[in-house]
Amino acid sequence: MSINDGRWDNSYKMLWSENNGPWSVRFTAWYTPGLLLRNQGDDVENAKGALRSILATQMVENFTSPWYGDFKLSPDGKFNLSSQPIPQSPLYPPQIYGSYDPNWREFIGSQLVQVVEEFEDLLGPDLVSDIEKAMVYAAVGAMRRNGTAPDNLVLAYSNPGYMRALNVGWIGSRIKNQTFIDYGNSQGTALFELFTKKGANTMGEYNAPNYYGMDFWALGAMAKYGPKNSTFKAHAPIIMAKLWDDIADHYNPYLGNMVGPYDRAYTRDMTVHDAILSLYFWGIFGYRKAAVPPKGDLDLQYDATQGAAIALIMEYVAGAMSSEVKEKLLGPFESERTLSRTIYYDLETDDNRTTTAWLSKELMIGGQQLAETVARGKQFVPAIVHWASDPSHKPFPLNGLFSLYPTATTITAIAESHKLTISYPNTTQEGTDSFQFMLSGIPPPWSLAGNVIDGFTNVPCLDVNVTAPGLQRLPTVYGSSIYGSYYYNITYVVPSNFTGTPAVSFDLAYTC
Repeated sequence: MSINDGRWDNSYKMLWSENNGPWSVRFTAWYTPGLLLRNQGDDVENAKGALRSILATQMVENFTSPWYGDFKLSPDGKFNLSSQPIPQSPLYPPQIYGSYDPNWREFIGSQLVQVVEEFEDLLGPDLVSDIEKAMVYAAVGAMRRNGTAPDNLVLAYSNPGYMRALNVGWIGSRIKNQTFIDYGNSQGTALFELFTKKGANTMGEYNAPNYYGMDFWALGAMAKYGPKNSTFKAHAPIIMAKLWDDIADHYNPYLGNMVGPYDRAYTRDMTVHDAILSLYFWGIFGYRKAAVPPKGDLDLQYDATQGAAIALIMEYVAGAMSSEVKEKLLGPFESERTLSRTIYYDLETDDNRTTTAWLSKELMIGGQQLAETVARGKQFVPAIVHWASDPSHKPFPLNGLFSLYPTATTITAIAESHKLTISYPNTTQEGTDSFQFMLSGIPPPWSLAGNVIDGFTNVPCLDVNVTAPGLQRLPTVYGSSIYGSYYYNITYVVPSNFTGTPAVSFDLAYTC
């Protein structure tokens, strides 16, 4: 709450934030449960004022638009110079995830569910009625989303999918609208069937430490606030338990990180920069008993904006965790292990991606095999290696890591014991002319002693034997960053006259 208190604009009943404009509608929504729970001084009136400010940003003027029932990113400024996006206008042209974010329905809607369920008596009947009307608008807009471009909300897009099922099913039960009830239940069933398909027990948005935090938010809210007979309320504890099992398999308590690959990741090192999953580690075990970054980390301060809301469903998320999972997460690291997982795209086909991972105490490796045609972007980490580059660093060893930047869309990355192999089977696709690696986590004493990174020839605490037949390594470059982490760029180029399948393999040995 201290983070949010310092950003409160009492005149407009909004939180200041430069993330999506001068004020943030989503951050303001996340602030409201904390105000209502604390209930001191003007807290309740400020929360009610904030909720009315949020409702005023809902876009309901254009019934046929893809942003119908959505909420503005900010009430004013660059990201909202008009009441809503304006087609065929240079002032505020519609751009998904630009001038509007369709997932704001789910983020803000799920927060409205919580404040009504927890604090209805404090809000009063008039405000609750207005929230219900807003949830109806949001449900209509949310139900239209089917993954048709440019929208990407398919069943495998986990975190907004789970929130949507909750929101639509909840308001349906609240106002006894059978269409909404049926939709929420059908989505709850479909999401469960995709998660459990052929015993995979994997999220479509797989091994994503940041968005697993939002999955737990939705699932915990389903378990606590979902209508009594809804499918998603029944399935939520089962999914959470299986998700915790998988997290524990991937988590290395010595390194304080989950082994890759990651479908989506901002930070690649949870001991330095926050992932939302860290808030659950903190809430369940206490600060820094498992991976949580320093309290001054800007990413942590961003994510902790939602802290009060998450705290209110923490009991349900923690309750899905077995004693065996707790033991694995709190360590110590016990034995080497190899993992293999299958992630399905949909219920209609058997199309899938596969991941492999190998973990030892000081070194872990992850890779993914996929054949796609559209680039997933810089959040996608198809191959990554972590190791303890400075084992004397506390409270966790300094994590050295290098990962493949995803230039290609068909990638075969396989992790084995002490080995990572990466290839591009489809060289007709763009981006297969180079393998670009980002290396970071180099200890200051190592560099100050005169050591210099030159490819993988001299890396602290790790012996790296690279095999890249026919490829050319470019000079190492330093100074770029990704999501706040500076890295060395180590690139292997595929010559224009190359024939065959380009590949790079790494044989790895920990040396400290």
